[in-house]
Amino acid sequence: MIRIACHVQDYYFEIIKKYFTAKDYYLEKFNPASYDDIYFIEINSLNDLDKIHQINRYPETLIYIIGPNDFHLLNECLTLGIHLYFEKDDLENSLHSKSETIHQQIFTRFKTYHYKNKQMSFELRLAQIMYVESMNHKLVIHHDNGDFIERKNLSLFIKEINSSDFIQIHKSFVVNKNYIQEIKAKELILKNSTILPIGRNFKESI
Repeated sequence: MIRIACHVQDYYFEIIKKYFTAKDYYLEKFNPASYDDIYFIEINSLNDLDKIHQINRYPETLIYIIGPNDFHLLNECLTLGIHLYFEKDDLENSLHSKSETIHQQIFTRFKTYHYKNKQMSFELRLAQIMYVESMNHKLVIHHDNGDFIERKNLSLFIKEINSSDFIQIHKSFVVNKNYIQEIKAKELILKNSTILPIGRNFKESI
C-alpha cells in the first residue's frame, strides 16, 4: 500500500483522488505527525515553502508540488528536492501528461520483494533493504524493520528483484547501493557502520 498525503484545497484533492484510484493507493489529508510515501503540497508563494520542511519523509519519499506558473518559485522548490511541479491551473492535464514519469518514479522507489516463509508471506520494500546475506542455504534480509530469514539462494533473489539498485559484492552478499557509505580495497562500509567484505571476483564490477 502506497500512502499519499495531500496538503491542498479540496478541489485539487478530488483531482488527485481521481488519478490514484487503484487499490494500491491510500489517500489522506496531510497530517504533520504522519509519515507518508508521496506528498502533494500546494504552494502559492515563497512564504509557503515552509510546508515542504514540515513533512516527515523516508529516503524514498516523493514530493509533488502544485503551484502557479512562476519560474522563480519553481526554481526554489527544486532546490528543496521536490520531484515534480504541477501548474495549478492545469493539474488534471499535467497529471496525465506526466503519467509515465510518475509511474516510473513510483515503480522505482516503492518496488517490493515478496518474502515468504512457513508461517507468513508479505511484501518488503526494496528501498528499505540494506543488504542480503547468504548463510547455510538461507538468506538473511537485513531490512530497516529488522532481519527476515528465508530459504532461498542469492542468485534467485537477484533474479526476482531485477533491480539496478542492488549489487553483488561477494559470493555471500548483495548490497543496496543507496546504503553504501564508503568503498575500500577489501571492504565496504554501509551508512549504519556495517562492514562487509568485497570478494576478489567482484572487485571489478564494484
